[in-house]
Amino acid sequence: MKQSILNPNNLQTFAKEHKLQPFRVKQIIQEIYDNQNIRFEDMTTLSKDLRQQLDENFEILSIIPETILESEDNIKIWFKTHDNFTIEAVILFHRSKHEKESIKSKVHKVESQNKWPDDLTTLWPDRPLNRITLCVSSQIGCPVNCVFCVTGKLGIKRDLTRNEIISQLLFANNFIKTKFGKKDDQTLRAVRNVVFMGMGEPLINYQNVKKSIEIMIAQAGGFSLGKRHITISTAGIIPGIEQLIKDDIPVKLAISLHAPNQKLREELMPIAKVYTLDKLMKTIDDYVKVSDNRIFYEYIMIKNKTDKPELATQLADLLHGRLAHVNLIPYNMNPAIKLEESDERTIRAFKDILEKKGITVTIRDSLGRDLKSACGQLWYEKIANRHCEE
Repeated sequence: MKQSILNPNNLQTFAKEHKLQPFRVKQIIQEIYDNQNIRFEDMTTLSKDLRQQLDENFEILSIIPETILESEDNIKIWFKTHDNFTIEAVILFHRSKHEKESIKSKVHKVESQNKWPDDLTTLWPDRPLNRITLCVSSQIGCPVNCVFCVTGKLGIKRDLTRNEIISQLLFANNFIKTKFGKKDDQTLRAVRNVVFMGMGEPLINYQNVKKSIEIMIAQAGGFSLGKRHITISTAGIIPGIEQLIKDDIPVKLAISLHAPNQKLREELMPIAKVYTLDKLMKTIDDYVKVSDNRIFYEYIMIKNKTDKPELATQLADLLHGRLAHVNLIPYNMNPAIKLEESDERTIRAFKDILEKKGITVTIRDSLGRDLKSACGQLWYEKIANRHCEE
């Protein structure tokens, strides 16, 4: 089995054995992270012999891309691990209002003429904006098992390694480069934001997530991402948040809150029985004191469950005086449970209550619904197939 070139020790050992000069090692690293190449044959700054030697000894990606689905605002990628599990990552394009209207106009035109192109991707802009987000997975499956989330229904298989996490970003950047080319200034397009909101609970896989973030923010031998452009989303794993405080990990923190009281939170998120709401909020307060970071609170809008006006009042009271921003997330379909999305009017009324009480709030766009890659939907196809078989 080939070694991973993402492990610095492997490359350094190879360089010593083959008497490579330091600048050659630097070139190899630049080809991977700066030039966004995931095949040695494409590394044209290196000699043909060196490329062949590298290919014989190393692999770049620790996971294998298997299937790619595209829509107007997202690209869903299935990867196969070496032990034959499947994980998913999602590239999200934050398109302008003008772009969205242009896409709708094109779709309406082909619908009226009933002349659908063979490649539907021709209906949306061939170049993304600079603001591209990658939603990465940190585990195979998820142990938290929130009621409204598809991923936890198949349980947890294992943690992803640092290299498996990094490989998702390497592939995404290469895919973006290949598909969209360079910007007008001739620099490469790349993922600008990384959110640990894919499969798994990142703070349970703390060490590998931490190591992957170190590479993401590294200026040399890394992706040079801004610290404020990485977000860890957690269901409220208190020991993980405490470790973030100790290690001073300089990224954004999003809390999957989803309920403003202990009883409802336990009903929706079994993990709340272990890490209670009062202890969670105290730990978050400690985190804010140290980091001075605004916390993003994710709140799912489920019809007749989480969208009642009295719950909005409770949420406002809970967050009063705290450095907080609430993201209201419309519930996304889950084949394993019968829940419904709150209607737009109810969501806006909920938002109004929060704002009147001084809480900043955003209603999140449900990017990825068409490919079942929106919040809480990763592994949707596996769960849907299992329910069909049953």
